[in-house]
Amino acid sequence: MPKACLFAVIAICVAGCASTSGTAGNEAPPEWFEQRQAELAREGFPELGRVPTVPAATPEETPENLANSKTAKAVAIRRKTALRLAMLKDPRADPVTLTPEEILEWGNELKAKLSGKPAPADFLSDQEVASLRAKFDRPRARR
Repeated sequence: MPKACLFAVIAICVAGCASTSGTAGNEAPPEWFEQRQAELAREGFPELGRVPTVPAATPEETPENLANSKTAKAVAIRRKTALRLAMLKDPRADPVTLTPEEILEWGNELKAKLSGKPAPADFLSDQEVASLRAKFDRPRARR
């Protein structure tokens, strides 16, 4: 009897795996998938390809040429300047347009929205903590 049950379970598992394996690769993505990808691209999630990086090393920047400290310093300054310019050209580097007063007003609006929320739960009083400690504070067994 146990062999028959084992055979039935194995047959059901094999049939289930066979029926699902053929359909996974043939299905097209849902129609909303491409639309959602376009929305995410417009929201400005940065891709690694769009993140400013240090420019690639030029041929004169070989380790042998960089052994001279003056050459290495000049190369480092050039690379640092190039990275700084690349970051400043990025649209996310634009200065903030809000004044301090507008920022304070925005913060006050958020505080007003939160003021209607319930207060956090009260913690135990010192007297309650002491009574709990007295209940559970027992001498430990010694060997």
